[in-house]
Amino acid sequence: MDNEEDDGSEIIAPPPIELVRTKTDGGIPIYRGDDLRVIDQAEKNFDGLTPELDRVWFGKTTFEVAGDQWTIDEFLNFGAEGQTYSVIQAETGQRYAAKFCSDQNSLEVSLLQSLPQALVSHPNFLTYLQLVTDVSSVFSYARHIIFMEHVPNGELFEFIASGEASVAGKPVSQGTCRRFLQDVISGMAECYRYGITHRDLKPENLLINAEGRIIIIDMGHAKRTVPQVIRCNTAGEPPPLARATTRNRYGTEAFNAPESVTGKSYDCQQSDIWAIGVIAFMLHGKLPAFSQGGGVADWKDITGPDNDGFWKKIQSSGYYSPFPDDMKKFLNCLWRKDPAERPNFLQLDDALRGEPDVLQQFPGLEWLNQPVNDMEDFMAELRRTQPSKTFTVGSSASPQRW
Repeated sequence: MDNEEDDGSEIIAPPPIELVRTKTDGGIPIYRGDDLRVIDQAEKNFDGLTPELDRVWFGKTTFEVAGDQWTIDEFLNFGAEGQTYSVIQAETGQRYAAKFCSDQNSLEVSLLQSLPQALVSHPNFLTYLQLVTDVSSVFSYARHIIFMEHVPNGELFEFIASGEASVAGKPVSQGTCRRFLQDVISGMAECYRYGITHRDLKPENLLINAEGRIIIIDMGHAKRTVPQVIRCNTAGEPPPLARATTRNRYGTEAFNAPESVTGKSYDCQQSDIWAIGVIAFMLHGKLPAFSQGGGVADWKDITGPDNDGFWKKIQSSGYYSPFPDDMKKFLNCLWRKDPAERPNFLQLDDALRGEPDVLQQFPGLEWLNQPVNDMEDFMAELRRTQPSKTFTVGSSASPQRW
């Protein structure tokens, strides 16, 4: 037995470690910089230059996240919050996209951490594999990494701007327009059920997957009305939320609504609705609508019940294919100078199902409820427009409304 007497000295325990999330609210795994290790990194970036903050940050790089090996093999693009690369998971050989975020207080990372399961698993949003936070000690220009699915067939913009002789400058068929817009509306309606606004909807932020589905990306400007987890009511639906508003001008000028430049508070949802109209116009017109994006019309032409000044300017210019009357009525419904006169996304979603009350309130939305192209015609148009892409009919190619 040890008979040594206590010397009276006080043993001070180390402080408890900080609590760290290991999963997002929607179940996306979260790792930290401590779980990250670089195995091999090229001295030159993919442009053959020395990496700098205002250049491409990486060349071919092999690294591990919690023992799982990855290789950066291609630069994809850059945005307001960082740079995105193609990465390959060594164990599976599967390709993903990895966004290296440059802002410590990344809005997108914060949003993903609170994104509900209903949006994490929605077919019109990216599938996120994992987040890695606080990586600057390993990757000097980055603060966080978002790993997400790699969508193979590029942006809707590339589809619209295709130079293939059979489609260049010609309208996308009405049935395919509706397929694309139904996907965007379905995804955005789910966003707004949870109080999330996008604020930068445009064809460059809408990707086309292998089955022709639209995948909404880039939530870097997104805003959530309530940051906490939303509790559903007994019917399983989220409760009503306050409108998300802002005074700041977000997004891309060509797709901004007129109220976004006033300096006054405006409704983010109604601004996103305006952007849906611009996207629909581009699918048919193959050119921008408003002078803010290089088109021939102005915001001041949006006036009166039928926006006659706008359509006269479009039709008399000789640059645009004629718009069907029912599509013009649809666009007029979204392009109202007074945001309160525009439908919201839940009403657009109801219009897709032919809800009579919504169609009576907004007759122009009847265009949305008309038939879409069948799968054979849809796939033929995709392949004709982008013959270098690969499109397949899969299990998710028949969405609920198609």
